[in-house]
Amino acid sequence: MIYTQSDFKSYARPNLKGGGGEVLITEFVPKEAMTNCRLICEQVVPTGASIGRHVHLNETEFYLIHKGTGIVIEADGEKPVGPGDVVVTGHGEMHSVVNTGDDDLVMTAIIVTH
Repeated sequence: MIYTQSDFKSYARPNLKGGGGEVLITEFVPKEAMTNCRLICEQVVPTGASIGRHVHLNETEFYLIHKGTGIVIEADGEKPVGPGDVVVTGHGEMHSVVNTGDDDLVMTAIIVTH
């Protein structure tokens, strides 16, 4: 199966997971077409916006950072992220993302269910 850009669903999520501002989400694959995966999308976090702290249960989330800079907050502290970095948040783990740069923070998010 191939999905083209005309198949993608885009929308803005204000205060995603309790964060600040709006995050633009573009879903690449419809939810009903996925098995063992809950989300495959691009997330654009504008300057100063964030994705709030949240815990993943029975799933693992991967962020592949493509553009921009930010801070990822995990249980063991804050860590800077930028292009080429991959953030992995497993079952029972918490994370949050804040765009601290001057440009949009653009990343692919993939949530795999256990």
